[in-house]
Amino acid sequence: MKAIRKSVVAAGGIVLALSLAACGGGGEAAGSGGGKSDGGADKALKAADPVATLKKAAAKGAQQNTFRTKGTRKNQDGEYASEGAFQVKPPASEMKDMGPKTAESPDGVSHMITINDKMYFNGEKVPGKKWWTFGVEGADKSKDPSSELFVRLTSALATSKDVKNTGVETAGGRRAARFQGTVVASELAAYKGDAMQEKDRDFTVKQWKQEGVEKAVLTVWVDEDAVVARTEESGKGSEGEYRRTDEYRDWGADLGIKPPPAAETATEKEVLEAEMKKQK
Repeated sequence: MKAIRKSVVAAGGIVLALSLAACGGGGEAAGSGGGKSDGGADKALKAADPVATLKKAAAKGAQQNTFRTKGTRKNQDGEYASEGAFQVKPPASEMKDMGPKTAESPDGVSHMITINDKMYFNGEKVPGKKWWTFGVEGADKSKDPSSELFVRLTSALATSKDVKNTGVETAGGRRAARFQGTVVASELAAYKGDAMQEKDRDFTVKQWKQEGVEKAVLTVWVDEDAVVARTEESGKGSEGEYRRTDEYRDWGADLGIKPPPAAETATEKEVLEAEMKKQK
């Protein structure tokens, strides 16, 4: 059983990296302007108030039920590229992580699908089965879960004492205002304003504390429709420096997330039996 748990934790690193956490129900589909510079639109974006714009973008983002991400991250383990598809209600996700080769990921690719409380990992734990599944245990569904990562980062940046509108760039194929500031964990923990929900503040502070992050530089790109186009977080934790960037698209789309074929998926029981045989 310990071997299985270790595998789940290792494969589940992609969950922490992409940080899927349920937020509100579906809202209006997010729109966006094009990637070409437009004098009028750019002028408005350059003049956008940081706090007001970020608060609006976070609130609008929390209404979205589905979206896709594409990103990169760099930490003490190496450099990774990632792709994700997320559905808030009913909860579902499909995530791919491409990075250094490891014992758990010989080809450097981790592929995971989550549907409700079931997780499916790509990997041959049982001969002849391309996937293996495991149930998510211990989830307290009575508590309101934290919002999606991009909502947390956007609202956290709105609490920063030095947040600034640093100009207009093309992000995710859209022209967007670039907001940047430093968020100090201890200051965020004491924050009582309306820019960030209490549950998201507590979740973020707890996560940073666990990772030894005292402060982080956050950058969020917001387009003319108050839609988040890109987010970036960088800082230094107990295990060294890190940087993570994600772009967002396909708001409100039908993502078609489905479990892998049952015939190709090893059950929890089969995985447990296979792991016990290896330990003999």
